Amino acid sequence: MEARSHTAALILLAMLLMAALSPAGCGSASPVPTTTSSAVATTVASVTSTSSAEVTSSSTSAGATATTVTISSDSIAYAQSLGGSSHEGETLYFVIGASVDSEQAAQTMLEDATPRFGDMQSYFIVQLSDNFEGMKPGWWVVIEAYRGEPSAENLDFDGRGFSEANVKQAIVKTADPIPVYEDVVGGA
Repeated sequence: MEARSHTAALILLAMLLMAALSPAGCGSASPVPTTTSSAVATTVASVTSTSSAEVTSSSTSAGATATTVTISSDSIAYAQSLGGSSHEGETLYFVIGASVDSEQAAQTMLEDATPRFGDMQSYFIVQLSDNFEGMKPGWWVVIEAYRGEPSAENLDFDGRGFSEANVKQAIVKTADPIPVYEDVVGGA
């Protein structure tokens, strides 16, 4: 008898749970479920790590997709190893040694140029032009940063690795580490 009362109690409990969870249960006047809709923008993000850059895609409930590309951890580590730190919001001068369409191509250009500097240290790094207000977006750039306009001697030295280098002033829009020549070697 006691087993039956436990079984009956469990069945009753299950029925109450089902009634409470059903759309027409627990006081609903209509057995037809009602639907309420509201426009809520949700973002679903996914990160895919490639051999170099990280690509982050975001999809909204409206169907729009935004893509953010960030530089690889190897490029960030290299910039830090040269004494780089955040210069977000600062206006700097950049010697642009190369502009290419992939981080890997920029990295290869930097590696190929390095021996041409001889035993002297260059401070060129790989970055994304989107991270600088004043640079044409969408390019991977090999850059060297300066607080003031680079001297003729600096430009001559930079020309060893990048014969068609040019100078552009831009505002840094990233917290990524960037070695600034005067900060690393001292002086102005």
